[in-house]
Amino acid sequence: MTTNIINVTCDDKTYQIPLGTTLLELQEFLPSQTPLPIAAIVNSELQELTYPLYVDSKVRWLHYTNYYGSLIYKRSINFLLYMVTQDLYPNYKLSIMHSLDKGIYCEIIGEPALGEKDFAAIEKKMRYLVEEDWPFEKKQISKDDAVAFYQSQGKPHKACLMRQRNSNHCTFYTCKGHSEYFFGPMVPATGYLGNFRIIPFDKGFVLRLPSKNDVGFQAGEFLEPRRLQAILKERANWLTLMGIETLSDLNQWVKEGRLKELILIAESAQQKHLSQIAESIAADYPKAKLVLMAGPSSSGKTTFTQRLAIEFMSLGLKPLAISMDNYFLNQADTPKDENGERDFESIYAMDLSLFNEHLQKLLAGEEVDLPKYDFMHGKRSSITTPCKMQEGNILLIEGIHGINPLLTESIPAANKRKIYISCLAQLNIDAYNPISSSDNRELRRMARDMQFRGTSPSATIARWPSVRKGEEKNIFPYQENADFYFNTALIYELPILRPLIEEELKKIDPNDPGILEARRLLSFLQYFVPAKADYIPLDSILREFLGGGCFNVNQ
Repeated sequence: MTTNIINVTCDDKTYQIPLGTTLLELQEFLPSQTPLPIAAIVNSELQELTYPLYVDSKVRWLHYTNYYGSLIYKRSINFLLYMVTQDLYPNYKLSIMHSLDKGIYCEIIGEPALGEKDFAAIEKKMRYLVEEDWPFEKKQISKDDAVAFYQSQGKPHKACLMRQRNSNHCTFYTCKGHSEYFFGPMVPATGYLGNFRIIPFDKGFVLRLPSKNDVGFQAGEFLEPRRLQAILKERANWLTLMGIETLSDLNQWVKEGRLKELILIAESAQQKHLSQIAESIAADYPKAKLVLMAGPSSSGKTTFTQRLAIEFMSLGLKPLAISMDNYFLNQADTPKDENGERDFESIYAMDLSLFNEHLQKLLAGEEVDLPKYDFMHGKRSSITTPCKMQEGNILLIEGIHGINPLLTESIPAANKRKIYISCLAQLNIDAYNPISSSDNRELRRMARDMQFRGTSPSATIARWPSVRKGEEKNIFPYQENADFYFNTALIYELPILRPLIEEELKKIDPNDPGILEARRLLSFLQYFVPAKADYIPLDSILREFLGGGCFNVNQ
């Protein structure tokens, strides 16, 4: 006997609904939600709201405050921005460049240059289309047709990317006469996209988006991260000079057998920047004898620190490293987070008073007894190590709080230099889809964890949200305090990482909690032409994640 009724469980309640009901129609059976769901996870699969239900299902709603919901929201509003710029400025080129201060930095390239009035007109038109609630119509087309479409549109780079797809089909979206492919699911209609602001900045604007905590969208103050922006723009300009502006350009270098050349160029440029930082700090010695370093996970901080030490030695200085880990408070004295758990990543988990006292004495030429932390018992050991700075010594301290002013508030700015180290991915998939630095770092960490820590990609995925939360709280708010920025991203690395990670991601069980992230990363990696690590130098930052390097960074 057949039935036209299925059981759907949402928020621990089960509803009986007609067979074929879409997720959007399902919401009519449920209490109203704020903010509105923009997608859902149905039986461990990410689905758009237009998805029809034909079997008994468990549904978990996604909002822009959820991780996957935020990705869908960002992708969809990028499409909305693309539509509006095409309508208002058809002879200009939109470039959605990189993430910046809870938003995306964008430029619209053409003559005469656009200004604040134009950006205000773009925002006004976007809000008008939100009010109109135009649908994003979803259409499946063959890969060959997608390639032909982009060739006919004069977009050969996008056509090349379509050829890279593993699937023989792809999902195009059409809205108000505009058709594009934005590499993933979308919201059902423009009416879901009302939470945004356009803020003029630099030569373009920041499309400000709601963050996880912005229920109701309190955008907050825009702090103008000019120093970070300068580093990101410098990287973009370098890539332009190299002729690598999108992923298809990078793929072409690999296909043409020019990867060795690209590796040597990228490593040389990075080494030049590192040498400049070392020389600048050395020029201020002995007034500045303390170097502090910090950055998010998988940025290559350990290798950077060792390479910086070598640079200092080549300049006649003698690096002296101190571990911040030894200044942890006893576990019983560690502060608790909002959930009542010990917050070991808080700066107040450190003995700031003792740390500053020791730094002051060391910089003054006095001897101190460096503590040693017993992680097994969660408290400071009775063992200490005497330490005194000698002539030519320069202190190197690397850790999560290195650029937080509270860490060294007793040390005058003239006596210290702070370096922010991060993998700031600057390559774009295409003109409208930048590659996430977080994705780049997550893939680095997977490669390292698999090879040197016996950790599966599933375990790395499970840990990653907590890592990101700690970075957003303890690192990113202080990045503008740095005296120097060092970008560890290497233009060639994702083609190298793909073959190391791809097959392991495919092995993750469909019932594993990490399966959504695994599928998302697999979808992302398919667009890179895979390459081998044969020509990577032994001292490369990337060796920290691949192995085979000359530094003991994974002991």
